[in-house]
Amino acid sequence: MNYEEALAFVHGRPRLRKAPTLKRMQQFLTELGNPQTKIQAVHVAGTNGKGSTIAFLTSLLGQEGRQVGTFTSPFITRFNERIAVNGQPISDEAVVHLVTQVRPVVEKMDQTELGGPLEFEIVTAMMFLYFAQHPVDVVLVEVGIGGLYDSTNVFTPLVSVITNVGWDHMALLGNTLPEIAQQKAGIIKPHVPVVTGVQAPEALTVIKRVANEQHAPLMILDDDFKLTGDPADFESNDCHVSNIKSGLLGVYQLKNLAVAIQAAVVLSRQRGWKLSADQIRRASLQARWPGRMEIMQQEPLVVLDGAHNLPGVQALKQSLQTYWQDRTIHILAAILDDKLFQPMIDELLTIPNAQLTLTNFQNPLHRQVVQPGELVANEARQINYEANWRTALRQLIKQVNPRDVVIITGSLYFVSEVRPLFKK
Repeated sequence: MNYEEALAFVHGRPRLRKAPTLKRMQQFLTELGNPQTKIQAVHVAGTNGKGSTIAFLTSLLGQEGRQVGTFTSPFITRFNERIAVNGQPISDEAVVHLVTQVRPVVEKMDQTELGGPLEFEIVTAMMFLYFAQHPVDVVLVEVGIGGLYDSTNVFTPLVSVITNVGWDHMALLGNTLPEIAQQKAGIIKPHVPVVTGVQAPEALTVIKRVANEQHAPLMILDDDFKLTGDPADFESNDCHVSNIKSGLLGVYQLKNLAVAIQAAVVLSRQRGWKLSADQIRRASLQARWPGRMEIMQQEPLVVLDGAHNLPGVQALKQSLQTYWQDRTIHILAAILDDKLFQPMIDELLTIPNAQLTLTNFQNPLHRQVVQPGELVANEARQINYEANWRTALRQLIKQVNPRDVVIITGSLYFVSEVRPLFKK
């Protein structure tokens, strides 16, 4: 089996089944020797901010020569990015070796009543196998969707992190914030510390209740720890660090950074690791995460941001109004139409110095992209449309003023398709 064949096998598996369950994942891992029991890991859930929080944590925990494994999704450039050590994706050979190990088990389970594993279950199992066979000091495991029934929710972490709770994946997670929060809170385990950036009161109530039921110590942003100012000061009950600067652009990143610092402090004390104030300052500034308020070009300024749901767009809007309120902003957006796209577009249209262009792209999941005909008629008249995103981007960069800002957003899959144009 070569690399292309290995990827074809993984991507050829079903993505969803109607009834959410962990039974199939648990059986899958049992057949593989339960590799999830052989790792030390942090579990990260949330509607937005998971990837950025993991980027900060990778930098914070990667001090003193420590090895930090990560499991993230989706990938921006190549599949291998999903499983990485200190930011370096695993090799093509490792991917092939992992698929070779899981494939016989998948084919065996295809013949059972439970059915064979789904695509994300396979990738998750590959991650557990890799880190069981190539031990690191800690693995940062990002939830795929939700938490309670997510295929990653099969191990006991050292720390559980819930970044925030907002509107996304309602068909799977529920139509109210408490319902969505209940799914995210599914990663909370008995007596395992929980660090959260959740602020919506109705969602936070759920997180508090579940943490209390599980006797899990809970640390809440702005109650038990906070990061304020620019440069920022971090304060918690037993840690104070001043003059912190974020390596990631975006107003919202300070919340993600605060959550990451608190989680890193908790974990470091658990493991007896050194984490000094200087290390926190240096690691915060060095953190990198592609596709999140990522500057790709100057004059005109071109920025990629993978905002793909309403909370993400609201955060993007706040950043645009903070950084570039005196400059004309041109937004090129491609939004999948299974998202809550109407409120997302409503939000983008309220930015006073912005012009919006919708476009299309060939996403890997073959999901439909929002078309002008799906929008409210009076809004559609305010929006430009160009079906070919390459044409749209070329025209924008050619026509705009050098002081203008071009924002490319709407989907992480869209951002991943555009990004190679600027990364030579």
